[in-house]
Amino acid sequence: MKHSAMNTAYAACSALLLGVAALAASPAQAVTVGDPTGDFLSTYKGAQTGEFDVVASWVNYDPNRDVFQLSATMAGNISPTSLAAYVWGFDRGHGTAAFGSSLGLTQVLFDRTVVVNANGSIVSGGVNVGTATIFGSTITATIAGSVLPENGFSKANYTWNLWPRFTGTSFNGVTVSGVSAIPDFAPNTVNAAVTAVPEPSSLALMVLGLGGFAWLRRRQQS
Repeated sequence: MKHSAMNTAYAACSALLLGVAALAASPAQAVTVGDPTGDFLSTYKGAQTGEFDVVASWVNYDPNRDVFQLSATMAGNISPTSLAAYVWGFDRGHGTAAFGSSLGLTQVLFDRTVVVNANGSIVSGGVNVGTATIFGSTITATIAGSVLPENGFSKANYTWNLWPRFTGTSFNGVTVSGVSAIPDFAPNTVNAAVTAVPEPSSLALMVLGLGGFAWLRRRQQS
């Protein structure tokens, strides 16, 4: 009877602590923007291969370290010699619809870009600001918050969009430039919100919940 009661208490406490840990951890998880494969724009004239087709992307902002974390997964592997670049456009408060008249994208707004080249170099404002990690079809990059200074919005309230670019000048005898070099947007027609990672108190709560669960497991095994 006593053993059964202890099991019941253990189960209840486990559920509670896991719930606490999950709630605390959830803000740290970036909101991933999924994108259909093969949805190349009709205006695109470059190569329709996997490295130009966005599958998923996200952007985190960590206020404690003042850094942005960017990630994207494409439908195919990215070679260092690929004629591809990946442009994150950020609306920091004064974004404009640069693709409004050419592509009808009136809700894709940006006032600063961060470009990750296929060789991993990261450029913003004409300056190299770091190096991304590219493994297979996935890009990950961390950039200092100073690269994207506030311009009306707080950094945690920025929005963004991602579009690859074909960096060649022609494909199959057809000149490729301007919007004809852009194969895809993610999200397709609007910006997505930057995800802020948790404050230290949230991290402490997550650690407490996971630590308590580990303690209960040890108690059950003893």
